[in-house]
Amino acid sequence: MSETPSWRAGFELEVILGDLGEPRFERELREGEAMDEASPAFCRAFAAKLRDRTGRAWSAPSGTPKQPGFYVVPEYGLDPLNWPEDRLAGVELLTPPLPLDDAEMVRSELCDAIYEIDGDFNFFESEHTANCGWHINIDAGNGHRLDPDRFIVGVDELLLLANNDRLFSRYTALQRHAVGVPLLRHLAHDPTGKFLLGSALGNLLEARAGRDKGYAANFAKLDKGYLELRHFSAEAFFNGPRLTEQLERIPAAFDVWPTYSKPFEQAFRQKFLLLSRWLARNRDKLAWNLAHGLVAASGQVHFVDEPLGHVMADGLVELNLFGRGAYEYVATIRDIVLSDIPEAVALLALDLAELYNLGVRQRVSGNKAFQRAVLQLAASLRKDASLSSAAQLEALAHAEAQRRKMHPYSDGIAAS
Repeated sequence: MSETPSWRAGFELEVILGDLGEPRFERELREGEAMDEASPAFCRAFAAKLRDRTGRAWSAPSGTPKQPGFYVVPEYGLDPLNWPEDRLAGVELLTPPLPLDDAEMVRSELCDAIYEIDGDFNFFESEHTANCGWHINIDAGNGHRLDPDRFIVGVDELLLLANNDRLFSRYTALQRHAVGVPLLRHLAHDPTGKFLLGSALGNLLEARAGRDKGYAANFAKLDKGYLELRHFSAEAFFNGPRLTEQLERIPAAFDVWPTYSKPFEQAFRQKFLLLSRWLARNRDKLAWNLAHGLVAASGQVHFVDEPLGHVMADGLVELNLFGRGAYEYVATIRDIVLSDIPEAVALLALDLAELYNLGVRQRVSGNKAFQRAVLQLAASLRKDASLSSAAQLEALAHAEAQRRKMHPYSDGIAAS
């Protein structure tokens, strides 16, 4: 890997806006209700205000933008039902890929402009802004490849999503959920993982990586030359630390040279060996049932004869683990098939165990026997310090130091 990556980032930011201080929108808000879809006139008006305040070429295209730029478009995913009375429309702000320092400058400009135009409504998390996302599209320039296996073994997505309160949403599945089922099935026949050495693990991860918008890291976008990251909340855009701090280990994981990738692969493989043994001990304690419904089949998964979670099947299966409260779910996995349920339960047990070790203690299974099994798994993980999030970060720092020692004038993430 002779080329040094030159990281760039573009944004997709969702915000909920008021009347923009314009009489025509004040009247519309007073006489009617929030827009189901931001009108072209509203988008153009907001783009004009951004253009005036930032000096950048913000516009509101009538169709899908054909090339990168600064755009205001309607955001269809924000439901205006129950919005406060002073909120009129949801929009998405798109920015082109820029060097990280320039992207940070655009972020600062947008924060100032939105505050001046609309006040601080979007700056604080609420039941209304909780679904507003901040997607970051990154590329490394110079034709630098973004290999899914490097991300999967080198990034603690669980911690990143927990820090942004984005765990288990419909659009933020872990890559570990995509690769975990086939990996556990492999280990059932290769209990020491000896056939996952060398390039084998990377080949499996590359082939089974999640490539659609249901994953927080959407590798489908690699076909367009970038990776879409959905881990971040709009609240983090307005109030979080610098972009390079929030991206943290993501560019660093891609920057790891093959020479220094062994610790990451070893830790990932060892973690799944532990999980495979956990599943072997607990597989016979699992059972599930399904019944036909009006739209899809549904039923329950049981662990030691007690309810563990709700399952819904419509070709593909969604599994939600019950919490302790009524109608509370603590973990979710989607897009599996019925035969995957034991492996899916194991993957959610790993999620809950690692969240426990990270200090996220509010996600507790309502099934006491399963919760004990999760805590046993958490204890097993703690016995091997190399499996911790802190150890992963330390290994990334070491790999970065070695890379810089070899190429002292490189301009990767740490130099941004």
